[in-house]
Amino acid sequence: MFHTSDWHLGRQIGRHRRDAEFDAVVNEIVDISADFAPDVIVHSGDLFDHRPGLDDFTRAAVALRRLGEIAPVVVVAGNHDNRNVLSFLDFMIRDVGTRPIAESRVRFATDARPGGLSITEFPARGGLTVRVGALPYLHANRFAYDFTDPAMATATYAERMRAVQADVYRSLARDRGPRDVLVYAAHLFVEGATPSHSERQISIESEFASSAISLPEVDYGALGHIHKPQAIGGVGFTARYAGSPLQMDFGETRDTKSVVLAEIEPGREPRIQVEPLESGRRLVKLVGTLDQIRADASRVGNAWVKVAVHLDSPVYGLSETLAAMMPEATIVDIDHRRPGNENQSLDKIVSADELPSVEEILREYLDTGNRMAGSTLDHIMSTLAAIQGDPDPADGTSCCEANLLIAAIDGDTPQAIDRAGVLTAGHTTSSEEPR
Repeated sequence: MFHTSDWHLGRQIGRHRRDAEFDAVVNEIVDISADFAPDVIVHSGDLFDHRPGLDDFTRAAVALRRLGEIAPVVVVAGNHDNRNVLSFLDFMIRDVGTRPIAESRVRFATDARPGGLSITEFPARGGLTVRVGALPYLHANRFAYDFTDPAMATATYAERMRAVQADVYRSLARDRGPRDVLVYAAHLFVEGATPSHSERQISIESEFASSAISLPEVDYGALGHIHKPQAIGGVGFTARYAGSPLQMDFGETRDTKSVVLAEIEPGREPRIQVEPLESGRRLVKLVGTLDQIRADASRVGNAWVKVAVHLDSPVYGLSETLAAMMPEATIVDIDHRRPGNENQSLDKIVSADELPSVEEILREYLDTGNRMAGSTLDHIMSTLAAIQGDPDPADGTSCCEANLLIAAIDGDTPQAIDRAGVLTAGHTTSSEEPR
């Protein structure tokens, strides 16, 4: 069996698309699969990242068709996958619906209702049959599963998942023969797994974790959702997260990406080979002074880079300086840090006279990290001073013609009104009555 997961097609680094990287790693996955020649291929969820564009649809359709030419493919819907999107992708892969689902080499598991769970059988070498029971992601806030026990309506997420997985196992093991291999494919967070924290945060909260001991007792558990490739211990059988094929964000800088090749036979421990993936650019975080970053820059190469640079004072042209240090890299973020300022807080007893003025705060902000400098900064500050010198329409101070209008409304005579500042036809002020 060949296990891959969490492609997240369409995922970006900031505003940068990664189409070339996705093309390269998908080609690498297809090539590894062709060399291994598995009986079944499992993709355990999050095929797309969010709303796929046309390029992402095309990339997914071509890749799955190519994998389907190697072996039957089962794709489990992840928390990032939309059921309608996967249904449309299925329609396209089946030649715009002209081929029946039963004839398709790519199956999509999008139904998590009792009776609708995907249990699929595939013939394998050596007279074996591979049974795949697939469970799409079940959202904690819209748990769409009909339980026969009314008490489950108020059960915890973990208790509900235990019941659902028991249903999957009952369907999967029904009439099991001695030459049947059972595979459980699911997109979920298992307690004890180590997340990369690039996953959607709410989906990896501890209260939304499934207990490892509640996983169905199968020959292999093909898990998706956690981006860090890893085995799950304490379950009594082999269960693994294949992980994402690329470093998706800067929480994954230390992850080595891979796919899983599993040789499975009934009654024997599976032989597992974790095959590293080499495509895609690394994600690198550099932290330190400018000199420390310069020393590390030569080892960066062609990578996505986030820099946190410690500065005692603003450096003119910092972004250009960093780019020159790493000509092959793409710098996606620069964080300016002033040593000693990170944890500064105002003392409760500080007097108002000791607080910086708005002008001082603005000047320091614009001057930091070379946002603005020189004559440009001086112009901004002088413009601010001019604005502050103008009367504020909202301050409630009456003036000029407004005095006349208010007096007229109140019934006062014109002679009793202070007319300082009243505009005449010649746009001059006068204390005399207008003629």
